[in-house]
Amino acid sequence: MESTDYLLPKYVQIKNMIIEKIESNQFEENSKLPSEREISEKYGVSRMTARKALKMVVESGYASSHVGKGTYVHKPKLTKNLTEIEGFSFMVRRQRDGTIASRVLEAKIIEADSLLSEKLKIPISAEVYRITRIRIVDGVPIAIQESNLPAQFFPNLLAHDFSMTSLYKTIFEEYGVKIVSSTQILNIEYADKHKAELLGIKEHDALFLFNSVSYDADNNAIEYCIHHMRGDKCSFYNELRTNSSAIGSLPFRKS
Repeated sequence: MESTDYLLPKYVQIKNMIIEKIESNQFEENSKLPSEREISEKYGVSRMTARKALKMVVESGYASSHVGKGTYVHKPKLTKNLTEIEGFSFMVRRQRDGTIASRVLEAKIIEADSLLSEKLKIPISAEVYRITRIRIVDGVPIAIQESNLPAQFFPNLLAHDFSMTSLYKTIFEEYGVKIVSSTQILNIEYADKHKAELLGIKEHDALFLFNSVSYDADNNAIEYCIHHMRGDKCSFYNELRTNSSAIGSLPFRKS
């Protein structure tokens, strides 16, 4: 707790302490928070003050309240800016001090089919690295990520352990390849049995399906990525600006 927190109302101090414990995983995802009575007794405050503190934790997006059951930890969604190119690990670290892990489902060389040939601008049957991982934050599976990269640009790429190492960091530091642009398509899908088991969710739960092709400075297609992200854990936003040359064509309505 910050040294100036003692100046704040008691319910705000308690709210801040609870959020600190959530962020440091002392209160884990889906765990039950202390009740109003427990908070009241522990901090020597009224039930009303305890109720205010829990309400503020919920309003801050760190928990959800269930009538008759209590208040449960529910960390804020990870938010991806669609106008920025960033790896999964960087996206998470930008928003929270959580533990990031990956479980590699497959890391192998395959031959490009017609889809990979089109996306990566390589001949059919050319060698492609396929690396599929479950991306995990604070012990919770968040996404299934399938990366396909042309083998011609990255000799011996599979010698790296991508359960421990960032793919984007590796291709930049080891091969001097920097991704500078990307085309992206975002859709909604529903988890089949296999994806549901991998992500620890229910079959037919909503997922974001994110397809992207990333390019280097020479406009070489470096990666075709298929990303299945949990709808209850992730959100996306975009920043739009009006093209000044097109202002005259906008359908303004007189008041």
